[in-house]
Amino acid sequence: MNDIIINELFEIRNFLELVKDYVNKIKGQKDIFKFTFVQTREHLYEIYNDRLDFSIYSGEYYEGLTEVVKRMKYSDLNNVKLSSIEGFEKSCSIFSSEDYSVILGIIFYDN
Repeated sequence: MNDIIINELFEIRNFLELVKDYVNKIKGQKDIFKFTFVQTREHLYEIYNDRLDFSIYSGEYYEGLTEVVKRMKYSDLNNVKLSSIEGFEKSCSIFSSEDYSVILGIIFYDN
């Protein structure tokens, strides 16, 4: 089930309003998110900006990482919710406001 969700999110990843609607539709389903937590935007920005720098240095590419880092940098959110969905083939991390009313982006990882 999670692989289907991840694939559907991948298809709409560039349309953040559609992502917001989709996440709000699935957020109440059992066992969708492997974990979810809230941190300050500055803290998550520092972590993922470092990961972006390292990915450039190492030549590794993660779909959505650059976009998420840029949106976090310029966002006016105080806190950012990080929600992870794990599938068999891919996983993704969704960066949003605490209530999912604002989606900053999604990073996709191959497992």
